[in-house]
Amino acid sequence: MANESGTWVMHGVREDDPACIHTVEEAIAYINEIGFLPLFKNDIPGFSLEEKTVPEYWWSEDPARDPWEWRELIARSGQAVYGKFFDRKAGFISKEWFPYFANYRRDGYDFDALWDDEKASMRQKKIMDLFTEENADAELYSFEIKQNAGFGKDGEKNFEGTVTDLEMKMYLCMRDFRQRKNRKGENYGWAVAVYSTPEHLWGYGHVTSAYQEDSSESWKRIVHHMKEICPDAAETQIYKVLGIAKDGAPRRKKSNRTAAKDWIIPANPKYYDVIGAFGASDIVTWKQSSDIHAGDIIYMYVAAPYSSILYKCKAVEVDIPYHFSDENLTVKQAMKVELLERYEPGVWSFARMKQFGVYAVRGPRSMPAELKREIEAKEKN
Repeated sequence: MANESGTWVMHGVREDDPACIHTVEEAIAYINEIGFLPLFKNDIPGFSLEEKTVPEYWWSEDPARDPWEWRELIARSGQAVYGKFFDRKAGFISKEWFPYFANYRRDGYDFDALWDDEKASMRQKKIMDLFTEENADAELYSFEIKQNAGFGKDGEKNFEGTVTDLEMKMYLCMRDFRQRKNRKGENYGWAVAVYSTPEHLWGYGHVTSAYQEDSSESWKRIVHHMKEICPDAAETQIYKVLGIAKDGAPRRKKSNRTAAKDWIIPANPKYYDVIGAFGASDIVTWKQSSDIHAGDIIYMYVAAPYSSILYKCKAVEVDIPYHFSDENLTVKQAMKVELLERYEPGVWSFARMKQFGVYAVRGPRSMPAELKREIEAKEKN
């Protein structure tokens, strides 16, 4: 923090202080112990990595002792996620607590559904389109995102602010910091932030594992935990540092619509044998994580190696309590879907879907009317 003379003054502890964090391994252990931690000093005394470390070691460029270097090592390790998560400022969240932040901040929306409901900006969409289905595991330099999403001179404005918005909504994180490479493949310059989706880091199932909990409940969990680890903090301080609303966010309630809706839902054959399931029965129990009603039509997009819509189904029973969890998938609510049509792999491929505006299928999303008409027309022939 800068003082009146403009000098940057760090706040921390002596090296022999029992509370001092000495190594990156200790930092990771502490983050995982308390669940989440801002990088720098903030409105809550003691709630930062800065205040747990030796001030003189910052910016020493010694990875063994410099917490500024540690942020790169922590991001690279994947043991905690790093990004601008705290009132638009940098910090860390553990794997255990990330799903609750994702559920609260996203309000149960995958980005595609957020866009479908007109709750995302075009600037945000241009960035998130770089992490679509075929690029779901992309790790992109910040300058690559800026260029490929059309920001800069004569293009979109406010690149940094838009990326920060996506971090605050938990759709992006800083996965690593790497130097650029010249034409000879040699590293040069300062290390640059590399972004990815949290789903790339920890898997869709884990990141969305709290979606079935009301987002206001996730908000209450976070605030309650914050009061436990910082009991002297005022609620106004907690709300400001965590960047959350005083009353929590309203969870999307199930709509009272009566007309059936059409959905595209992803299926990953690496985690569940959807081909075998529909080979054995025309009625399959499936994870439910959206506003799906009985009678809704579901087009099931099966990921690589198929990368195509393979099944058309109807939801025949919804909102079924269901408890399942493994390293790849968590299910708290299920539905039963009945098979109506099968499609050959490649007929409704991801490449063809993009012609109708479907650039990603990360979670349940609305079926574009033109794509539905095209599929139904082909069914009649």
